[in-house]
Amino acid sequence: MKTAGWSTRRFAAQVDRSECAVRNCSEQWIREGTHARKTGSGATRKTTRREDQRIVRPALVDSTVTRSTIRAYVGVAIVPQTISRHLAIANPSALSVHSL
Repeated sequence: MKTAGWSTRRFAAQVDRSECAVRNCSEQWIREGTHARKTGSGATRKTTRREDQRIVRPALVDSTVTRSTIRAYVGVAIVPQTISRHLAIANPSALSVHSL
């Protein structure tokens, strides 16, 4: 972008991003030599991959299973939203899990 003589505004319009996002990415490139996200950014995982599988399995076997039943089956203190999110990722049709 800079070497081609483009303005931040022009480049942002070309890649369909905000000027702020382009500017931040450019500054990170100059500062660190990369545009990649830092490792460890974002929320920390509350469940392991195995626990994720244990969340999804009962809903795939029985579509009438409740989130509280799934939570008891997994054996980990997780909120109902975590269960719903995992089910939505694994199988969008499993969203019919009951909230009891």
